[in-house]
Amino acid sequence: MANVFPPVRTESRIPEKMLVELYSFDNATHEITSTVNVSLHGARVLTKSPWQPDQDVSVRSFPGHLHSRAHVIYCRPLPDDSFSVGLELLQPTGDWPELSKPSRPPHPH
Repeated sequence: MANVFPPVRTESRIPEKMLVELYSFDNATHEITSTVNVSLHGARVLTKSPWQPDQDVSVRSFPGHLHSRAHVIYCRPLPDDSFSVGLELLQPTGDWPELSKPSRPPHPH
């Protein structure tokens, strides 16, 4: 029986909504969609179409300079007929815009 639970994340993600392009190497399908959260090596995106777990895709961010091969870890249907897709970035070049910003010091109380 297949494991129904996604793998445990090894790094935290930050909430970040930005446009990304997904492109399938298998069937030349592509979709412009948005992220829900990102990390250095992964992202959760919302899509209009289902993407297959274990599928290899290309990911490119708008704005930003991130481009990577990625592996679809999971694809879950949502109540609004969209899909939540977990991506593992395999060969990232560049960075998500939010992760490349210098961290701000905390505000004094």
